[in-house]
Amino acid sequence: MINQRKLRRAVKHGERELRAAGGDVLSQLRPRNILRDARDLALKFARDDALQAYVAPRIWAVLAIVLVFVLVGTVCSIDVMLKAGRFMPGILALIVGAAIWTGGVVGQVYVFAIWLEGRAAQRDREERGVHVEVPAGFLAYLKYSRALVPWLLILACVALPLAIMAPRAPLVALLLFTVSLLAPFLFKKFDT
Repeated sequence: MINQRKLRRAVKHGERELRAAGGDVLSQLRPRNILRDARDLALKFARDDALQAYVAPRIWAVLAIVLVFVLVGTVCSIDVMLKAGRFMPGILALIVGAAIWTGGVVGQVYVFAIWLEGRAAQRDREERGVHVEVPAGFLAYLKYSRALVPWLLILACVALPLAIMAPRAPLVALLLFTVSLLAPFLFKKFDT
């Protein structure tokens, strides 16, 4: 009987933590919080010495990866714009294509910037001998990295257009998907 009570309390505690984490993640969708998080990340790149020391010697590799993201966003936006042009006037299709391009590039670069910031912080902690336990799981990642909005942009502006493109041009869609995923992994592999 006592074990069942403890189990119920533990389950209720876990449910409360999950609801709280879910609420924290969903609060990232508020426009004010989106702007705050983006500004905070930009300020980290401008003012954080450890991040600047990490990125500066790797700037050419970072720029190459950003160019890969621009390429992927461009192909996705052109494909969406051409498809949208069949159903709406040309200027609206152009606006939709521009929105897809902006969302795709911004989403990919934002997630990559968060990843770079995390790697720089990890390296800085290792150099100083500080050990920090990072919670595991995707929900914890979204909560602590404030990455929900860019991942939604990636889903809507990159993954969905690639999925729509795949039946007509499977090789192109697969190539773009592979390149966009492989670029950060290659960066990590060759990172010195």
